[in-house]
Amino acid sequence: MYRSEKFNPTLFGKLFHLGSKLAEGNRWLRLAEALPWERLDEEYGKHFAAGQGRPAKDSRLVCGLLAVKQLKNLSDEDAVAEFMESPYIQAFCGQEYFAVEDVTNPGILSERRKRLGPEFLALLEAELAAALKANRDLKFRSAKAAQEGGLWAALLEKLRSFFP
Repeated sequence: MYRSEKFNPTLFGKLFHLGSKLAEGNRWLRLAEALPWERLDEEYGKHFAAGQGRPAKDSRLVCGLLAVKQLKNLSDEDAVAEFMESPYIQAFCGQEYFAVEDVTNPGILSERRKRLGPEFLALLEAELAAALKANRDLKFRSAKAAQEGGLWAALLEKLRSFFP
């Protein structure tokens, strides 16, 4: 079953309202404005039974996390960790208030990729590409590109080896 979150109240604590505290020029907020969330929501909802079962996670949350994963070349776990650490990514994913407790788990991304199928993922990728092409000043440097960054990347990798 799927129910769009835009008609449901938020279920987690309100730390601060994201809309009034964030820099409007942030790349995540600008990308959020460029994406056709309504179209993605409509296509996402087609993959769930109407009125049956437990309500699915909101399309904007799932699509946003999949976009973060793709743009930053992250694992599912790291994409969810980025979401929990960044108010900008939370706003990109449709959250109105900063969440300090777990909103989702990494397993949802794997499950949704299977459920939504390659056609939906191709649509999401095409919409991301179109939004980035239309807004050429939006730059997203993947983790893989950062690792190829020379001395600082090597130093960072060395530090990571000390903290498992």
